[in-house]
Amino acid sequence: MKPGGDRRLRVLLVTPLPPPFGGISAWTERVLGGPLGERFDIEVVDTSPPEKVAVSGESRFRARRAGASLWMLFRFMRALRRHRPDVVHVNTSYGWALARDGFFIRMANRAGIPSVFHFHGGDLPESIENSPSYLQAPIKKTLRQTSALVALTRHTHDYLEACVGVGRVHTLPNFVEMGAFRAMTRDTRRDALPEVLFVGWILEAKGARELLAAAHALPGARFTLIGQIEPEFRATLSADLEALSDRVTLLPPRPFSEVLPLYERADLFVLPTWREGFPIVVIEAMAAGLPVVSTPVGAIPEIVREGIDGLLVPPRDAQALTQALAVLLGDPERRREMGLAGRERVKAHFTQEIVMAELETLWCEVARGS
Repeated sequence: MKPGGDRRLRVLLVTPLPPPFGGISAWTERVLGGPLGERFDIEVVDTSPPEKVAVSGESRFRARRAGASLWMLFRFMRALRRHRPDVVHVNTSYGWALARDGFFIRMANRAGIPSVFHFHGGDLPESIENSPSYLQAPIKKTLRQTSALVALTRHTHDYLEACVGVGRVHTLPNFVEMGAFRAMTRDTRRDALPEVLFVGWILEAKGARELLAAAHALPGARFTLIGQIEPEFRATLSADLEALSDRVTLLPPRPFSEVLPLYERADLFVLPTWREGFPIVVIEAMAAGLPVVSTPVGAIPEIVREGIDGLLVPPRDAQALTQALAVLLGDPERRREMGLAGRERVKAHFTQEIVMAELETLWCEVARGS
């Protein structure tokens, strides 16, 4: 772990930091606050979007983002000179962010510094293949120049191997710190309505409309949605939100420490998303002992075992979502069994100790040129 002698290995981490509170920024906070933050000398170049850029389901070019990206590139070059890293690790998603983040990899390559390109978006292959030809070629060239590529899903792993060959592509799941989650025994005999929890960007592509349709059809449950929502999209939901105001609560994004009590209070977790990478919120919910109702997109079917840890329904299908929620809302004992199974699955595969050991090995191997 100390290729330069006794000194700590230096890592330049190019990644979003909160706010906003998204999956990649949550990953970053947990890496910095975990054991690797002490074992490695980590410098961060923040790639969060500029303030007041609206939340949407797309990653697209905007003039303001272009200006912010130039500033990020300047800070990255300055960090290369000052920090003199042994490894550059770049977290990216898809679309415009992927094109932008490829510059960081190419600059590291020109400086002779080995690099890790970590793909968090669930539809990376489609994003690259559907991009204009003038972007596809440089993106694929960047992939070939990267020392190691990290995928969250089997689909992305296979695509990257087809681009660069076998040996440089690694699959690294997201993770949770299990010590934050108590082994909870929920009172299934209480008189209060069961609580359904959603955590994430409140977007059409996250299934927000289908979820509100299910809330209309299930008067015997309360729904809490936590996350950032674009004002224009919220306006299109105003009639539904008003009609459901006694049972549906929208809360703004907040740090994990403030979300944890809501996991503990809930009876069921839902994420009816249309596309996904490896949602940290799903393994958080499972660690909290919650059964999960979600869709088989991205890495979700690799996390949630159908009928064991939760139920999976087709995306964009409000009726199927309603039926799955109704099944679990009406069966407290099945919720309990699924919650226990999900918690054990997270402990076996998705804990900080397990995943950070893999990341530590990867950084050391990349630094040594393995």
